[in-house]
Amino acid sequence: MAAGWRRGFASILVVVAAIAGHSLMAGLAGAQNDPRVSAQSVFGTMGQHQVSTPTVTNPCQESVAGMIAHITVHLFGNRDDLACTQAFPYGLQSPVGVNTYFPADIGDLDSAPLIVFEGGILSNPGQYDTLVRRWVSHGFVVVVPYDFVNSLAYLPVIGLAAATVQNRDPNSPLFGRVDLSRTVLAGHSGGGQATLQAAALLPPIAGLIDPALRIVGALAIEPGPLAIGALIGVPTLFLTGYNDVVVPDFAWVRWWEYNLMVNAPAWIANARGVGHFSPVDGTDAYLSSGTAVAWLKYLAFGDDTARQFFVGPRWGLKDDPTYFSVERNALAGELR
Repeated sequence: MAAGWRRGFASILVVVAAIAGHSLMAGLAGAQNDPRVSAQSVFGTMGQHQVSTPTVTNPCQESVAGMIAHITVHLFGNRDDLACTQAFPYGLQSPVGVNTYFPADIGDLDSAPLIVFEGGILSNPGQYDTLVRRWVSHGFVVVVPYDFVNSLAYLPVIGLAAATVQNRDPNSPLFGRVDLSRTVLAGHSGGGQATLQAAALLPPIAGLIDPALRIVGALAIEPGPLAIGALIGVPTLFLTGYNDVVVPDFAWVRWWEYNLMVNAPAWIANARGVGHFSPVDGTDAYLSSGTAVAWLKYLAFGDDTARQFFVGPRWGLKDDPTYFSVERNALAGELR
């Protein structure tokens, strides 16, 4: 009886994995066979900067919680194995903290813009190590605040506080190097929800945290439902996934987040072959990773190539073969 139950359960897992894998490969083929230029083809590689961080990661399979996460993401079609830090319950370190990543040559730079990034609910910050390193290689300082819940606006505030302290500390490698006037809020899933909440709350009071602080925009990757677009006053890009059954593109991310963005420019892009856990896969497997880099470089550096994907009558993202659908609101359409 027990043996039969195990065989039946194994069969179910095989079917689920096969369905997820077929959906992923279909999306990949659709994007890769199209000759049109994509943000992934332009910005989907590492930048020129080596990455420095005190953060240490290990294979997630080394803990029970990590093994559960490892199995889950592979069932949903991920290619690469997850990395984890020792933050509880994936290890025995504190479940609350802030990880910092920065260009190894930051001492040679005048300054670097800041990204405050939060991962998804119940995630471990190490699971985003590959994604964050990609951003840092393009010249950003990234702080990753975490508390296991990773869903509310106080977490970006903790991240901003940590970055501000390091920027003021003469003993920190970041001393005087973080350009707080070019700060981008970013997050995935529950962290995307926290990002949208913070994008509504923080810009009017940013000066109370630091006189130089200015929120220049937000990146919401498959965000949770507890945010309202009408409250957000900074340019925001929503990245969703055609294969995402946790945060479906057709649900709240449109109903009361993107569709209610009436006070700031907004874009939404639904990527073929992308599921909810794709952002913790390899960056070449996460087909919106190049678009994320383009968005960040447009906001923080005013990069002209990146700008052409989002701005003007011939904006490139609308024709990007990676995406099943792309939209921008009227305020975004007015930008030049």
